[in-house]
Amino acid sequence: MFDNPEGPVRVSVGILRKDNTVLLCQRGINHRYGLKWEFPGGKAFPDESPVECLERELEEELGLVPCKMRVLSTIRHIYDDGGDFLLTFFEITEWEGDPTNHVFEKIEWLDLATVETYDLLEGSRAILEYLKSSE
Repeated sequence: MFDNPEGPVRVSVGILRKDNTVLLCQRGINHRYGLKWEFPGGKAFPDESPVECLERELEEELGLVPCKMRVLSTIRHIYDDGGDFLLTFFEITEWEGDPTNHVFEKIEWLDLATVETYDLLEGSRAILEYLKSSE
């Protein structure tokens, strides 16, 4: 459904920022890259824009509606197992609703120094330097 034999899987990633913290989510044990930590988001359907994908994923995963967001960066990351992803990172500073965990093992608000100590997906780790420089 999501795999594209002609290129990377498109993924939208939301970095929710609140009071010098970001929301981090732990993947389910039975998911690909199980128990790794990541920023919320997910794979785009073929007809979805990155913004539409992120809006859908945040509603499904956390019950949130993003109100104020901007694109930070787009990064291609290929994992050791061959997973090939084109990640579009968004910074989200305003949203409707309180984050409610619908799909993850855990969700936590963390400062960036603490985020660095977590077992992050490599694709999520790629944006940390930018986030630290923008604090």
